[in-house]
This record gives sequence, C-alpha cells and structure tokens, in this order.
Amino acid sequence: MSKKDDILEAAMRLFNEHGYTAVGVDLIRDEAKVSKMTLYKYFKNKDKLVEAVLELRHQRFSSSLVCALDGLATPEQRLQELFDWHLRWFLSRNFFGCMFIKAMGEFQGNDELQNVSQNHKRWLAELLEQILKDMGVSEAKAKGVFLQVVLDGMIVNANLFRSYNQLDETWRITCQSLGLPYTPLKKPEDTAALSF
Repeated sequence: MSKKDDILEAAMRLFNEHGYTAVGVDLIRDEAKVSKMTLYKYFKNKDKLVEAVLELRHQRFSSSLVCALDGLATPEQRLQELFDWHLRWFLSRNFFGCMFIKAMGEFQGNDELQNVSQNHKRWLAELLEQILKDMGVSEAKAKGVFLQVVLDGMIVNANLFRSYNQLDETWRITCQSLGLPYTPLKKPEDTAALSF
C-alpha cells in the first residue's frame, strides 16, 4: 500500500469508530505511521481527507453490496439480500453507524461533503428503485426513496439497540405497508466484521 492508502485506511477506521471531530490529524498521522508533511502532501486539510474517506467508503460499500446481489435470479431475492446484507453490517463488530449521516451531523454547511453524502444515498435509492421496477412495483422511484429512508432509520436503531427483533419487525411492517413479499431477515451466525 502507498502512504496515501495508509492515511486513508487509518482515517476511515478512526472516523468510523470515533466520528470526525473527535479524531485529530495527529492521531491519523500516528496511526498511519507517516509524517504530518506527508499527510498534508496528499490532503491539504482535514475536510479534504474526510471527503476522500467518504468517497472511498462509498466505493467499498457499493462494491460489497453489488457483489452480494450479483447472481441472484429474481428481483425479490435481490431485495431480500439487500436488507439481509444491511442486517449483517448492523450486527457486525465494525458497525458504528453511517459515516455519511455522521459527516452531515458534524460538517453542516460543507457543500463538498454534503454532495458526497447525498450521492451515496441517491445511489442506494436508485438501486432500490431498479429492483422494485424489476418486480413490477408501481411508484418504484418514490418507494425506492422510502426504502432508503427506512434503511437510514434502521441504521440509527441498530446503532442504539443492536436488536435483531426490532430490525426484522421494521422489515416486516415495511413489506406489509408496501405490499411486498416478507421473509424474515437472516440473522447472522456470527458478528464477524463485514468488510467494506
């Protein structure tokens, strides 16, 4: 890995676990084992580092989720797997909430970070919309956004309670309210870190 990659990896782990404000560039420098000069060579300020981390997070998140959906025969299976994938993340050891939601809470008024965060959420809503279209669901665009908002709520709930029962009940009611088929979410057998 390059020095830039070392910085991004250290920053992503620290920001994910502790938030953005609580983590200073000195800690990132120390964890990445680089000099401050090297850190600022690649990222002119902390905001630019956060932006790069969020872009990398989106890339890894989307790749992992798309990989989980690849090869599934029906859109119903893809929708179920999308929520099962999220459940595996919620109950894994490396789940500390959504880095995009946290960024918006800590960096109000930063247009670049807002754009990266909005693009991530739009991407997920559009993925859900396409699955719903493939299922023949009416108002797929609006319902895709609705499901993306439900997932954001599930993220917050999982961060507070880590309760399979609450998350699955939310999924059941969501399916019922949209007239979608319901199959219980698959509870992970272990809480190994979901890597993305």
